[in-house]
Amino acid sequence: MKTKRIIILLSFIAFFGCQNNQLTEEKADNELATEQILNEEKKGEEKDFVLTKLSGDCFPVVGDKYNYPIVPGMIEWQTANSTDEIMKFQQLPEDVLVSISTTGLVDALLFAPTFTSFYHLSNDATALKWHKQYELFNSAIELFKRKNAGDALVAYYKLVSFDCCDPIIVNETYMRIVGLECLFTKNDILDNMTHELKKEAIAALLANYEIRQDDSQNSIFPMTYILYADKFEPLVKYANENEKEFQCLYNGYFDDIEEQVDLIISFAKNFINI
Repeated sequence: MKTKRIIILLSFIAFFGCQNNQLTEEKADNELATEQILNEEKKGEEKDFVLTKLSGDCFPVVGDKYNYPIVPGMIEWQTANSTDEIMKFQQLPEDVLVSISTTGLVDALLFAPTFTSFYHLSNDATALKWHKQYELFNSAIELFKRKNAGDALVAYYKLVSFDCCDPIIVNETYMRIVGLECLFTKNDILDNMTHELKKEAIAALLANYEIRQDDSQNSIFPMTYILYADKFEPLVKYANENEKEFQCLYNGYFDDIEEQVDLIISFAKNFINI
């Protein structure tokens, strides 16, 4: 009888031991799966903010800058048979797309050879023009998927030098800066930005507005989007009470340029000081 009890007891110990081992193995498997997911999410993000500002350069130098292998002037470009073929030259290879840092994506988008070329062909408002332009490049599509796109964009934008760009002369550098600023009108990016990061972005936009007030509209539209995305009460109130005027501003038009510029600048200054 005693021997029988011992056998039963050992059987229970063995059963629960197997259960514990199974739970331990499942926990290990779950932890491994979680780690793999986190590693997947971190692809292209661990190298972010490797930026250098060089004296005399308009744009910062990105640590993993992508150099397009086929650019205007090359025989492949000159003999391309269609716009679609030209656009293929400006898409990042899949292995680069998943490994490049998020700041690298911002830079790759800005320096795509035709990034500024098709903008003038559209009759849409400023923000809508750029939104259509971004859709042409897989660097932008990937950028909008990155959760740290806002951090990368702010870090990059703060190192842009506006001293090298005459706001009166509309050239390629000028248009790159406009396209860069308009990235702040993409809700894909704004939705993942914290309140503090939005304040940092507004402060940078305001600082650059002070440098080039003759070109005020290009900073006003992004500031409007950021303030609205943050549900800044004075702007939300203005939007509710002036739907037509606000919709124009939100799309990239001015209903009354002087009044609306002064209004958004006033809102922006209050926003960063609260």
